Amino acid sequence: MKLYKITTLLCLCISTSSWALKSDTEQPIYIDSDNQELDIQKNIVTFTGNVILRQGSIDIRADKVVVTRPGGEGKEAIDAYGNPATFHQLMDDGKPIDGAAKKMRYETDIEFLKMTDEAILIQDGSEIQGKVISYKIDEQKLVAESGKKKRVTTILQPNQMNQNKK
Repeated sequence: MKLYKITTLLCLCISTSSWALKSDTEQPIYIDSDNQELDIQKNIVTFTGNVILRQGSIDIRADKVVVTRPGGEGKEAIDAYGNPATFHQLMDDGKPIDGAAKKMRYETDIEFLKMTDEAILIQDGSEIQGKVISYKIDEQKLVAESGKKKRVTTILQPNQMNQNKK
């Protein structure tokens, strides 16, 4: 029941009129870093040192990024590590969504972002904080989970609440 209430609040927090840019996952992935290591047999590339990953409006910044292509091109799993690693994406309405956590996993083919350890997701000034935030970007479905000694924190801005009533 508690998870249902949290999910309901999060749906109010993130506007349903703002969907991730549909063209993002159709764009090439560009990665800049200080170092790169490639394991051709396992199809894994590890980038370290001031890593900047871009795909369309998606921007991930981290200390270390590991890109795995288990099913070939278009099915990348991107693991980002940082203190924190950050995520930024524009929605179709032009508004940004931003996230940060010590660990992130982004699966390009299913547009799924999972942020772990000190996770925060911000849109239109409203924010959600928790131990783990899982976000299905294309469906705008989000689940936040607390740690053992912490709770999920949601901050809703008044302008967001008023926009959702219209």
